[in-house]
Amino acid sequence: MNDQVSLSGQIYPERLLYFAIIKEKWSKRRGSNMIQVGDIVKGPLWPEVVEIKNCTMIQNQFYQVEAYGKNTSKYYQVIILPEQLTNIEIINTSNKKTYSSEELQDYLRYFEFVVDKRFSKTRALGNQHLIPLPHQIEAVYGRMLRVPSVRFLLADDPGAGKTIMAGMLIQELKARQSANRILILVPPLVLKQWQQELKEKFNEDFLIVTRSTLNEYSGKNPFVENDCVITSLYWAARDDVRDLVIEADFDLVIVDEAHKMAAYTSGVKKKKTKRTKLYQLGEIILRHSDHCLLLTATPHKGDVENFRHLMRFIDPDIFSSIGIKETLRDKTNPFIIRRLKEHLKYFDGTPLFPKR
Repeated sequence: MNDQVSLSGQIYPERLLYFAIIKEKWSKRRGSNMIQVGDIVKGPLWPEVVEIKNCTMIQNQFYQVEAYGKNTSKYYQVIILPEQLTNIEIINTSNKKTYSSEELQDYLRYFEFVVDKRFSKTRALGNQHLIPLPHQIEAVYGRMLRVPSVRFLLADDPGAGKTIMAGMLIQELKARQSANRILILVPPLVLKQWQQELKEKFNEDFLIVTRSTLNEYSGKNPFVENDCVITSLYWAARDDVRDLVIEADFDLVIVDEAHKMAAYTSGVKKKKTKRTKLYQLGEIILRHSDHCLLLTATPHKGDVENFRHLMRFIDPDIFSSIGIKETLRDKTNPFIIRRLKEHLKYFDGTPLFPKR
């Protein structure tokens, strides 16, 4: 587990003692709280008493449980959160209970989130304004936060909640004291939307910086004076504004509609690359930030070279060569998180976007 995850945004030595206590309590209670193949159980997730036929941990956080009704023989498949196990009564146990170290680790990690929710102002996993979906938790906790330097292209289909995942990442990096200064670059029409959503769902205050903001600061640089800033992607690429953005060092840079930062390669023998002003802005600020998250629903646009230039923001060395087409593919690229609408589901396994 990551020892930098903290309560109230601070790191407490008592966390190790807390985990030891939770581990001991769970070991004593697991017979009544965990379900195994062959168990006869009842609970609010099923309309009748059922027999467990399969129980599999998925996404390192949840359980996919398959069962058959004892009275109707009806097949049931549900997704169960660890906290929901306490509401399940085991009528007749199979007594075949084994637990891997990974299962115990995930169970303890979940309880850490529970403690954060109850006792901390830092509620990255969920709060009264937000219940993240499985694919959102998997992206942030299963992918992004597993590496010391968060550098990813998040390219989920529209409607997956990329703003939500960005907010979850912001709060976690703040809690881990890994990112204090944050810049978000977005199209001008969604400036207010981003600001409101981060405030309402995560209680994060971001200043929108515009031309009028520059006038109000009377010669001071608002990008330097403020830790959390949102500004227009296009406006920031202007020569005079770009210099102000470059002057400020940011720990985390998030770019919405990142495919707008485009560069194009032309020619066969003598290749020439044309870099737009937006791309030049990205080259400077993204490569010098500790963490970066690029958001787009259209990563490829049918141009492999254009996409390679975009991925160079993530890692300029790995994506420096033209002969890396295999690495650029979604399924083999460790820096890309991409899920299609048909793969997104709620906790109970029902589709997030039902077929029409």
